[in-house]
Amino acid sequence: MRLDSFDLDPFFLFDEVKPNTCIADIAPEAPFESVKITCRLVRGHMRCGNRLSDLDVIVPCDSPPDVVFTWGSWCLVQERTLRIFQDEGLTGFSSRPARARSQDGRAFPVSELVITGWGGIAPEASGIRELERCPACGHLRYSGIEEPRELLDLNNWDRSDFFMVWPLPMYRFVTGRVAEVCAKHKITGITLERNFPLPSEHVISGYSPGRLSYYMPADRAHALGDSLRIS
Repeated sequence: MRLDSFDLDPFFLFDEVKPNTCIADIAPEAPFESVKITCRLVRGHMRCGNRLSDLDVIVPCDSPPDVVFTWGSWCLVQERTLRIFQDEGLTGFSSRPARARSQDGRAFPVSELVITGWGGIAPEASGIRELERCPACGHLRYSGIEEPRELLDLNNWDRSDFFMVWPLPMYRFVTGRVAEVCAKHKITGITLERNFPLPSEHVISGYSPGRLSYYMPADRAHALGDSLRIS
């Protein structure tokens, strides 16, 4: 049975405000380097791997919000917001250096928000199953989600406030504690959505997320992913 959405209670999705008129883009002169992966078996597995360069972005609004998303779905937080998250004792995230400036060249301090909390591998009951694992280059391909109500298995969750479920690393799941902190400090630029949307038909066919180390620090990725062979 397919649904349009399902209620994530007690969790939320930490997502951009829609419509978003302040999506950041990589600065034209900034290096944006990543590991280039080729495959000796399958030409179609050529892809980008780990991002080597820190984000350097242009934010197209006069008053940037506390949380800024990029066209590539990376997430930046202003330094005030990062300190709030840290001081409030929220868990499941780290930060990576980043740069941001407005279109007129005014710089403001930001960091990239990196999710390190873990909700495990999506259960097969969700419809998400591993379809391909290339023995030469490690390319991974998964089927699409069919039953979103089966996406979150609390037995797989490490109790972090921010966490991801594999193979959906760019969906940032958060606890009610994050929602409380954001409301308390009036954090702007985000929406905390209870409904998890079913992907549209053009992506329902599946996911190719790369490796876990593309999204979190290598030591954390290895600790979580080595036994699953996804790090």
